[in-house]
Amino acid sequence: MASRRSRKRRHDVITYGLLGLGCFMALAPIVWGLLTSFKLEGNVALYPPQWLPSPVTFEHYSDLLTTREVLRVFFNSLVLAAGTIVLGLVVASPGAYAAARFRFRGKNAILLTILVTSMIPGISILIPIFLLAIRADLLNSYVFMILVYGAWLVPQAIWFIKGFIEVVPRELEEAALLDGCSLFSAFWRVTLPLIQPGLAAVAILFFVFVWNDFLIGAVLTNREEMRTVQVGLLRTIQDIGISWGQFMAYAMLATAPILVAFLILQKRFVEGLTRGGVKG
Repeated sequence: MASRRSRKRRHDVITYGLLGLGCFMALAPIVWGLLTSFKLEGNVALYPPQWLPSPVTFEHYSDLLTTREVLRVFFNSLVLAAGTIVLGLVVASPGAYAAARFRFRGKNAILLTILVTSMIPGISILIPIFLLAIRADLLNSYVFMILVYGAWLVPQAIWFIKGFIEVVPRELEEAALLDGCSLFSAFWRVTLPLIQPGLAAVAILFFVFVWNDFLIGAVLTNREEMRTVQVGLLRTIQDIGISWGQFMAYAMLATAPILVAFLILQKRFVEGLTRGGVKG
Protein backbone atom coordinates (compact mmCIF):
# COMPACT_ATOMS: atom_id res chain seq x y z
CA MET A 1 0.00 0.00 0.00
CA ALA A 2 2.83 2.38 0.93
CA SER A 3 4.69 1.62 -2.28
CA ARG A 4 1.53 2.28 -4.28
CA ARG A 5 1.09 5.65 -2.59
CA SER A 6 4.72 6.57 -3.21
CA ARG A 7 4.40 5.63 -6.87
CA LYS A 8 1.25 7.73 -7.14
CA ARG A 9 3.03 10.64 -5.43
CA ARG A 10 5.97 10.39 -7.82
CA HIS A 11 3.58 10.18 -10.74
CA ASP A 12 1.75 13.32 -9.54
CA VAL A 13 5.02 15.19 -9.03
CA ILE A 14 6.22 14.32 -12.53
CA THR A 15 2.83 15.16 -14.08
CA TYR A 16 2.48 18.54 -12.39
CA GLY A 17 6.14 19.29 -12.99
CA LEU A 18 5.74 18.73 -16.72
CA LEU A 19 2.52 20.77 -16.76
CA GLY A 20 4.24 23.58 -14.89
CA LEU A 21 7.16 23.51 -17.32
CA GLY A 22 4.78 23.64 -20.26
CA CYS A 23 2.89 26.59 -18.76
CA PHE A 24 6.16 28.41 -18.09
CA MET A 25 7.37 27.90 -21.66
CA ALA A 26 4.03 29.13 -23.01
CA LEU A 27 3.67 32.14 -20.72
CA ALA A 28 7.28 33.33 -20.48
CA PRO A 29 7.36 35.05 -23.92
CA ILE A 30 4.00 36.73 -23.22
CA VAL A 31 5.11 38.00 -19.81
CA TRP A 32 8.41 39.22 -21.24
CA GLY A 33 6.59 41.01 -24.07
CA LEU A 34 4.21 42.64 -21.58
CA LEU A 35 7.09 43.86 -19.41
CA THR A 36 8.96 45.13 -22.46
CA SER A 37 5.95 47.15 -23.56
CA PHE A 38 6.25 49.22 -20.36
CA LYS A 39 9.98 49.91 -20.69
CA LEU A 40 11.63 53.00 -22.06
CA GLU A 41 13.01 52.34 -25.52
CA GLY A 42 16.57 52.86 -24.30
CA ASN A 43 16.13 50.21 -21.59
CA VAL A 44 14.84 47.43 -23.84
CA ALA A 45 18.26 46.22 -25.03
CA LEU A 46 20.26 46.74 -21.85
CA TYR A 47 22.81 44.12 -20.83
CA PRO A 48 22.43 42.62 -18.34
CA PRO A 49 18.71 42.78 -19.14
CA GLN A 50 16.35 44.88 -17.10
CA TRP A 51 13.81 42.32 -15.91
CA LEU A 52 11.25 44.77 -14.54
CA PRO A 53 10.54 48.12 -16.22
CA SER A 54 12.05 51.01 -14.30
CA PRO A 55 10.65 53.54 -14.73
CA VAL A 56 7.29 52.29 -16.00
CA THR A 57 6.13 54.12 -19.11
CA PHE A 58 2.80 54.07 -20.94
CA GLU A 59 4.22 56.03 -23.84
CA HIS A 60 4.09 53.15 -26.32
CA TYR A 61 0.41 52.47 -25.59
CA SER A 62 -0.56 56.13 -25.73
CA ASP A 63 1.24 56.55 -29.07
CA LEU A 64 -0.59 53.58 -30.55
CA LEU A 65 -4.04 54.36 -29.17
CA THR A 66 -3.89 57.95 -30.44
CA THR A 67 -2.84 56.88 -33.94
CA ARG A 68 -5.72 56.77 -36.38
CA GLU A 69 -4.13 54.05 -38.52
CA VAL A 70 -3.82 51.67 -35.56
CA LEU A 71 -7.42 52.20 -34.49
CA ARG A 72 -8.51 51.63 -38.08
CA VAL A 73 -6.81 48.23 -38.42
CA PHE A 74 -8.41 47.10 -35.16
CA PHE A 75 -11.80 48.23 -36.43
CA ASN A 76 -11.26 46.38 -39.71
CA SER A 77 -10.41 43.11 -37.97
CA LEU A 78 -13.41 43.43 -35.65
CA VAL A 79 -15.75 43.97 -38.62
CA LEU A 80 -14.28 40.99 -40.47
CA ALA A 81 -14.42 38.75 -37.41
CA ALA A 82 -18.01 39.71 -36.57
CA GLY A 83 -19.15 39.29 -40.17
CA THR A 84 -17.45 35.91 -40.47
CA ILE A 85 -19.02 34.67 -37.24
CA VAL A 86 -22.51 35.69 -38.37
CA LEU A 87 -22.09 34.26 -41.87
CA GLY A 88 -20.43 31.09 -40.63
CA LEU A 89 -23.08 30.29 -38.02
CA VAL A 90 -25.96 31.14 -40.36
CA VAL A 91 -24.59 28.79 -43.04
CA ALA A 92 -23.05 26.06 -40.90
CA SER A 93 -25.91 25.55 -38.43
CA PRO A 94 -28.60 24.51 -40.97
CA GLY A 95 -25.99 22.50 -42.87
CA ALA A 96 -24.96 20.67 -39.71
CA TYR A 97 -28.63 20.07 -38.85
CA ALA A 98 -29.28 18.53 -42.26
CA ALA A 99 -26.17 16.35 -41.90
CA ALA A 100 -27.20 15.19 -38.44
CA ARG A 101 -30.93 14.62 -38.95
CA PHE A 102 -31.70 13.89 -42.61
CA ARG A 103 -31.04 10.74 -44.58
CA PHE A 104 -30.51 11.13 -48.31
CA ARG A 105 -28.53 9.54 -51.09
CA GLY A 106 -24.92 10.62 -51.23
CA LYS A 107 -24.93 12.06 -47.72
CA ASN A 108 -21.67 10.40 -46.66
CA ALA A 109 -19.96 11.43 -49.88
CA ILE A 110 -21.06 15.05 -49.40
CA LEU A 111 -19.85 15.08 -45.80
CA LEU A 112 -16.54 13.56 -46.84
CA THR A 113 -16.17 16.19 -49.56
CA ILE A 114 -16.87 18.93 -47.03
CA LEU A 115 -14.25 17.45 -44.73
CA VAL A 116 -11.66 17.16 -47.51
CA THR A 117 -12.13 20.80 -48.53
CA SER A 118 -11.11 21.88 -45.05
CA MET A 119 -7.84 19.98 -45.45
CA ILE A 120 -6.73 21.87 -48.57
CA PRO A 121 -3.91 24.28 -47.67
CA GLY A 122 -5.28 27.79 -47.93
CA ILE A 123 -2.16 29.15 -49.60
CA SER A 124 -2.70 26.77 -52.54
CA ILE A 125 -5.91 28.56 -53.57
CA LEU A 126 -4.95 32.08 -52.53
CA ILE A 127 -3.61 33.07 -55.96
CA PRO A 128 -6.88 32.18 -57.77
CA ILE A 129 -8.80 34.08 -55.09
CA PHE A 130 -6.53 37.08 -55.56
CA LEU A 131 -7.00 37.01 -59.35
CA LEU A 132 -10.77 36.71 -58.89
CA ALA A 133 -10.74 39.70 -56.55
CA ILE A 134 -8.81 41.78 -59.09
CA ARG A 135 -11.03 40.89 -62.05
CA ALA A 136 -14.23 41.43 -60.06
CA ASP A 137 -12.84 44.64 -58.52
CA LEU A 138 -13.30 43.20 -55.03
CA LEU A 139 -9.96 44.08 -53.47
CA ASN A 140 -10.34 46.00 -50.20
CA SER A 141 -13.89 44.71 -49.79
CA TYR A 142 -15.27 43.68 -46.41
CA VAL A 143 -17.91 41.51 -48.06
CA PHE A 144 -15.47 39.59 -50.24
CA MET A 145 -13.04 38.97 -47.37
CA ILE A 146 -15.86 37.77 -45.12
CA LEU A 147 -16.98 35.39 -47.88
CA VAL A 148 -13.42 34.04 -48.19
CA TYR A 149 -13.06 33.58 -44.44
CA GLY A 150 -16.48 31.95 -44.28
CA ALA A 151 -15.70 29.53 -47.10
CA TRP A 152 -12.48 28.65 -45.33
CA LEU A 153 -14.11 27.93 -41.96
CA VAL A 154 -17.65 26.71 -42.64
CA PRO A 155 -16.65 23.10 -43.57
CA GLN A 156 -14.99 22.61 -40.18
CA ALA A 157 -17.90 24.31 -38.41
CA ILE A 158 -20.43 21.97 -40.03
CA TRP A 159 -18.65 18.92 -38.66
CA PHE A 160 -18.19 20.56 -35.27
CA ILE A 161 -21.83 21.64 -34.87
CA LYS A 162 -23.07 18.33 -36.26
CA GLY A 163 -21.62 16.57 -33.21
CA PHE A 164 -23.63 18.81 -30.89
CA ILE A 165 -26.89 18.34 -32.78
CA GLU A 166 -26.51 14.56 -32.65
CA VAL A 167 -26.41 14.80 -28.84
CA VAL A 168 -29.82 16.53 -28.75
CA PRO A 169 -32.60 13.88 -28.44
CA ARG A 170 -34.80 13.68 -31.51
CA GLU A 171 -37.82 13.31 -29.26
CA LEU A 172 -37.63 16.99 -28.29
CA GLU A 173 -37.91 18.07 -31.93
CA GLU A 174 -40.67 15.54 -32.60
CA ALA A 175 -42.63 16.89 -29.62
CA ALA A 176 -42.29 20.41 -31.03
CA LEU A 177 -43.56 19.20 -34.42
CA LEU A 178 -46.56 17.58 -32.75
CA ASP A 179 -47.29 20.89 -31.01
CA GLY A 180 -47.59 22.57 -34.41
CA CYS A 181 -44.08 23.84 -35.02
CA SER A 182 -42.65 23.70 -38.50
CA LEU A 183 -39.33 21.95 -39.07
CA PHE A 184 -37.51 25.27 -39.15
CA SER A 185 -39.34 26.49 -36.05
CA ALA A 186 -38.38 23.32 -34.16
CA PHE A 187 -34.79 23.80 -35.21
CA TRP A 188 -34.85 27.47 -34.19
CA ARG A 189 -36.75 27.13 -30.91
CA VAL A 190 -35.57 23.75 -29.65
CA THR A 191 -32.28 22.67 -31.20
CA LEU A 192 -30.35 25.94 -31.39
CA PRO A 193 -30.85 26.90 -27.71
CA LEU A 194 -29.59 23.46 -26.66
CA ILE A 195 -26.39 23.70 -28.70
CA GLN A 196 -25.41 27.20 -27.57
CA PRO A 197 -22.13 25.94 -26.03
CA GLY A 198 -21.13 24.52 -29.40
CA LEU A 199 -22.09 27.71 -31.22
CA ALA A 200 -20.07 29.74 -28.70
CA ALA A 201 -17.05 27.49 -29.22
CA VAL A 202 -17.34 27.84 -33.00
CA ALA A 203 -17.71 31.62 -32.68
CA ILE A 204 -14.51 31.86 -30.64
CA LEU A 205 -12.62 29.67 -33.11
CA PHE A 206 -13.84 31.88 -35.97
CA PHE A 207 -12.84 35.02 -34.11
CA VAL A 208 -9.35 33.71 -33.29
CA PHE A 209 -8.74 32.60 -36.88
CA VAL A 210 -9.82 35.88 -38.45
CA TRP A 211 -8.12 38.04 -35.84
CA ASN A 212 -4.81 36.17 -36.17
CA ASP A 213 -4.88 35.88 -39.95
CA PHE A 214 -2.14 37.61 -41.86
CA LEU A 215 -2.18 35.95 -45.27
CA ILE A 216 -5.68 36.83 -46.46
CA GLY A 217 -5.51 40.31 -44.99
CA ALA A 218 -2.20 40.99 -46.74
CA VAL A 219 -3.25 39.59 -50.13
CA LEU A 220 -6.80 40.94 -50.45
CA THR A 221 -6.04 44.51 -49.35
CA ASN A 222 -3.76 47.09 -50.91
CA ARG A 223 -5.03 50.24 -49.22
CA GLU A 224 -3.66 51.21 -45.83
CA GLU A 225 -7.10 52.02 -44.44
CA MET A 226 -8.23 48.43 -45.13
CA ARG A 227 -5.32 46.65 -43.46
CA THR A 228 -5.99 44.18 -40.62
CA VAL A 229 -4.38 43.86 -37.19
CA GLN A 230 -1.67 41.39 -38.15
CA VAL A 231 -0.74 43.31 -41.29
CA GLY A 232 -0.61 46.46 -39.18
CA LEU A 233 1.85 44.73 -36.84
CA LEU A 234 4.20 44.28 -39.78
CA ARG A 235 3.93 48.00 -40.49
CA THR A 236 5.55 48.76 -37.13
CA ILE A 237 8.80 47.35 -38.54
CA GLN A 238 10.46 50.31 -40.26
CA ASP A 239 13.48 50.67 -42.50
CA ILE A 240 15.57 51.97 -39.62
CA GLY A 241 14.71 48.98 -37.42
CA ILE A 242 12.17 47.93 -34.84
CA SER A 243 10.98 49.92 -31.85
CA TRP A 244 10.67 46.89 -29.59
CA GLY A 245 8.71 48.71 -26.91
CA GLN A 246 6.09 49.85 -29.40
CA PHE A 247 6.15 46.48 -31.17
CA MET A 248 5.42 44.65 -27.92
CA ALA A 249 2.73 47.15 -26.95
CA TYR A 250 1.03 46.54 -30.30
CA ALA A 251 1.29 42.78 -29.78
CA MET A 252 -0.29 43.05 -26.32
CA LEU A 253 -3.13 45.18 -27.68
CA ALA A 254 -3.67 42.66 -30.47
CA THR A 255 -3.83 39.83 -27.93
CA ALA A 256 -6.28 41.58 -25.60
CA PRO A 257 -9.50 41.10 -27.65
CA ILE A 258 -8.91 37.35 -27.88
CA LEU A 259 -8.40 37.11 -24.12
CA VAL A 260 -11.50 39.19 -23.46
CA ALA A 261 -13.63 37.11 -25.83
CA PHE A 262 -12.42 33.89 -24.26
CA LEU A 263 -13.00 35.13 -20.70
CA ILE A 264 -16.54 36.21 -21.56
CA LEU A 265 -17.42 32.92 -23.24
CA GLN A 266 -15.04 30.70 -21.27
CA LYS A 267 -17.73 28.62 -19.58
CA ARG A 268 -19.61 27.92 -22.79
CA PHE A 269 -16.40 27.34 -24.74
CA VAL A 270 -15.11 24.70 -22.33
CA GLU A 271 -18.56 23.13 -22.11
CA GLY A 272 -18.71 23.07 -25.89
CA LEU A 273 -15.36 21.33 -26.25
CA THR A 274 -16.25 18.70 -23.63
CA ARG A 275 -19.77 17.99 -24.91
CA GLY A 276 -19.26 18.08 -28.66
CA GLY A 277 -17.66 14.67 -28.99
CA VAL A 278 -20.04 12.84 -26.63
CA LYS A 279 -23.01 11.09 -28.13
CA GLY A 280 -25.66 9.46 -26.04
